[in-house]
Amino acid sequence: MPIIAHQFTEDLKKPALVLVHGLGSAGTIWKSLIPQLIKHFTVYAVDLPGHGVAPIHPDEKVDPNSLAAAIVDEVSKTHGVQQMHVAGNSLGGWIALEMGAVAPEKVKSVTALAPAGLWHQLPMRKYPPSLDARFLAKISQYFMRIAYHLPPLKAIGYKKITHLWRELSFEACRDSVLAMANSTGYMPLWNGLRGRKFQSHVPNSVDVSIIFGDYDLTLPEEIAQEKEVAPHHSHWVVVDNCAHVIMWNYPTLTVELIKKTALIAS
Repeated sequence: MPIIAHQFTEDLKKPALVLVHGLGSAGTIWKSLIPQLIKHFTVYAVDLPGHGVAPIHPDEKVDPNSLAAAIVDEVSKTHGVQQMHVAGNSLGGWIALEMGAVAPEKVKSVTALAPAGLWHQLPMRKYPPSLDARFLAKISQYFMRIAYHLPPLKAIGYKKITHLWRELSFEACRDSVLAMANSTGYMPLWNGLRGRKFQSHVPNSVDVSIIFGDYDLTLPEEIAQEKEVAPHHSHWVVVDNCAHVIMWNYPTLTVELIKKTALIAS
């Protein structure tokens, strides 16, 4: 399976941290956190199949469990990493939890940032809720500087996922628009999660933190934050005044939460 892991490091001796993005995104979504994270980790920002620069093959399995196994395999074989911490957002948070289940001998901790998969009811709809943002991205990629300065368009793309949508930099918006517009794996990965939820067993040896914003409009508490579905030993954190993309809302806090889960002192 074509998984690509981009390496960022100041020192290869530092613990490995694998970052997993969500549906229609790419490894570039972590860009603003990388300078802080590499002070403590060797970072591997993943591009999932059909996202970022990773290709996708028509017949490969792209359900969250299969993606988790493929990421562990890629990071282990290509980069020689045998012990890793993992953090992921949205679908990436679900995949991060699956990584803790499929390879507990390699995954030391999981920080799941607003993870998908903890549904009260299985998602059966044919198209994902973010489809409007995808259509907008496909159009606005051709006039991004103009769209960036039009608040109604910017609100459609970002208001649901960060309360700081007005303050997002042009670079962050450009990266996310291009990632969404060119994500050939968008529908295959949606179909891979449709009708499923997280059901795997993560052993106690893997430290787990599950973090949601208090007004996550993408995965709200009443439909998508079922604690009974999550690993029973998970540490739950609710971040005040925070939406779905937690690392855009509070990048420094996100780094601290990842470090805390990984038991690395400041």
